[in-house]
Amino acid sequence: MAKRTKKTTVQSEQDVLTETIIDNTQPVEDQTNWKDLYLRLYADFDNYKKRALKDREDATVQVKINTISSILDLDNDLSLAKKNMPDSEGLNLIFQKLNNFLKSQGIEEIQTEIYDEDLHEVVSVMQTGETKIIDVISKGYKIGEKPFRYPKIILSK
Repeated sequence: MAKRTKKTTVQSEQDVLTETIIDNTQPVEDQTNWKDLYLRLYADFDNYKKRALKDREDATVQVKINTISSILDLDNDLSLAKKNMPDSEGLNLIFQKLNNFLKSQGIEEIQTEIYDEDLHEVVSVMQTGETKIIDVISKGYKIGEKPFRYPKIILSK
């Protein structure tokens, strides 16, 4: 029995040595783990800041769109009136001021010279043989490169 006790003692001494070796390397592993954790948290926080900034910008644009939507209806009405009364100086002045205001807000008209199926909403189609825009019923608008109101057109095909 004495041998078994000695064997267990030797085994327990080896376990203690192994544990000591592991304990000595553990601070290095902890440093690596902490550094990795720090880098991940830093990257997460950086992504959060970017996402929050983008959300804030999107909210600002959405508020601008909601506020100016009723003014855009007025712009469409003035365009129709200008088409029917092209010689009216007062109407032309109001139309010009409204367009200057929209440009100062970063709102641009979407082009309606060349048909683009991604940008134009076709209300009616007439068969004439060639594809082109015949008439613009309602103008379209965009802020930057993002359209928020598509132009309504009559298309010939």
